[in-house]
Amino acid sequence: MRILHTSDWHLGRSFHNTDMLSSQQHAIDFIVSTIAERNIDLVLISGDVYDRALPPVDAVRMFDQALVDMHAAGAQVVVTSGNHDSAIRLGFMSRMMRDAGVYIRTMPETVVDPIVFDDDDAGRLCIWTVPYLEPRLQAPEFGVDANHYSIMSHVMEQIHGVIAEQDLADATHIMMAHLFAAGATGSESERNIGEDVGQDSEVGTLGQVPADMFAGMHYVALGHLHGRQSMTDTVRYCGSPVAYSFSEHNHRKGMWLLETSSDGIAADAIEWIDIPQLKQLAVLADEIDELLESDQYTWAENAWCQITVTDPQRPRRAFQRLKERFPDMLNFILAPTGVRERQTSYSDRIAKAKTDLDLVVDFVDHVRNRPASEQEQSWLQDALHHVNRVKEQDVK
Repeated sequence: MRILHTSDWHLGRSFHNTDMLSSQQHAIDFIVSTIAERNIDLVLISGDVYDRALPPVDAVRMFDQALVDMHAAGAQVVVTSGNHDSAIRLGFMSRMMRDAGVYIRTMPETVVDPIVFDDDDAGRLCIWTVPYLEPRLQAPEFGVDANHYSIMSHVMEQIHGVIAEQDLADATHIMMAHLFAAGATGSESERNIGEDVGQDSEVGTLGQVPADMFAGMHYVALGHLHGRQSMTDTVRYCGSPVAYSFSEHNHRKGMWLLETSSDGIAADAIEWIDIPQLKQLAVLADEIDELLESDQYTWAENAWCQITVTDPQRPRRAFQRLKERFPDMLNFILAPTGVRERQTSYSDRIAKAKTDLDLVVDFVDHVRNRPASEQEQSWLQDALHHVNRVKEQDVK
């Protein structure tokens, strides 16, 4: 079977207050054309289909059409939920959709129920679907500590038990999971999926989940991180199909194509496919005269731009003048030479947070360069309490 591994579509997301539906549709259209051109049998979407639990209407309509188009192009589809998705909303009608070859897995109980395909040439293929599992909600049911290492250890133990009980040892096994693997590198556009469960937990990172935990799987299709990376030959992130932050301007966006055989999945049977981008990203930093006049920046005139002006003194009408050459400048930064602060990625900063409130307060400081007041922190704490209550009710 020929399989595409993709994830983190984040439909409905904006980019510096700019609508991204056209860019997302452009990527989806390429995925659909690849299915037809490369005779793809199966598409895996490893979480974060939507950017938020209650997605906008246009995003729901886009995903609905994407499922129709992928199926019409000849592929079956398996979808798991991520930390941005509402398990209940994304999983609506999933039991009926599986009869059409669309499998949407969002509930914890599905982790021990593989989707099984029988191929005349490659034999039996088992897809193990692990949606995002919130430790604080799932740990009591599993009877384990409230952290991702314990959760995934329990899941893997259960899966290996099913493999033995159902005599599936000779099958090819692929797992879909949405988490932060040890040694992986994040970008600025991923929302924290850590938890505040005590002094030993790592808020903002799930480094407690090592790649060797997935022993026995022939391939692990990971989601959550937006940059492609291979933790091992068989444990991989494909990243998001489009960029969602300027920290991703050097990313190659795309998906993994893998092919199963009677021997499983060989490393040389895994191929990277680039997804052409509707808009390029440009991260420029220079003095304003160079930015306005140099030919080296001509390529960025039609790109989404983040521009840092480094003149020792603030240039007159810098923003307006740059907008004339770079009409799609989305982020403008003044960083005079000699006083420019070290730029620290947001991913690095949130990794040091101890509570959810720390994360939000740090974000406020990060985006407006001014810390939240005591009154603002009180409002934010009230909002977090409300969100957590709604989230717990939504999962139930």
